[in-house]
Amino acid sequence: MNPHRTLASLGRFGSFCARHSLALLVTMVVPCVLWTITYFALLLWAAFTNGGIGGPLAYPAGLLFVVGVAAASGLMLLMPSTAMAEWIAKRFALPIFAQIPISVGVLAVLCLLVVGGATAAGVPTSFRGFSLSLGALFTAHLVPLGLYWWVAQSGPLLRTLSKTLLRKLRS
Repeated sequence: MNPHRTLASLGRFGSFCARHSLALLVTMVVPCVLWTITYFALLLWAAFTNGGIGGPLAYPAGLLFVVGVAAASGLMLLMPSTAMAEWIAKRFALPIFAQIPISVGVLAVLCLLVVGGATAAGVPTSFRGFSLSLGALFTAHLVPLGLYWWVAQSGPLLRTLSKTLLRKLRS
């Protein structure tokens, strides 16, 4: 195999891993920051209204829960959606922004598989419950998917924009 091709492949793989690791980290940190803000706002509210402030484990337990849910959803839903959209767009030579609706479509399919898997595993539900669960899971992940996509694709997007600007400046 050509060593230049091998290095190029390793570079693309390294770039992919770095971009998606950063996107996963950001989509885990943002909910933790939101949980921290919410916790301290509720703590202030309890202090002003003479309410109970809760137990000493409320904040760390909530933070661990948020980290776990964010990591699981990032690894099972957000990363595969974005990676599959990136692969499809490259395979069919689509523009980078075509990845957005593709990743939303892949997210919908993955949410269907998660809810369907839970139903198949024995979680009793009606068709209405299934539909509501699917809709809630999908809707709850649209904003995190947008954040994940923009972080993961910011490098390639900036590279594409800079190439376009350089071409226009040269002509």
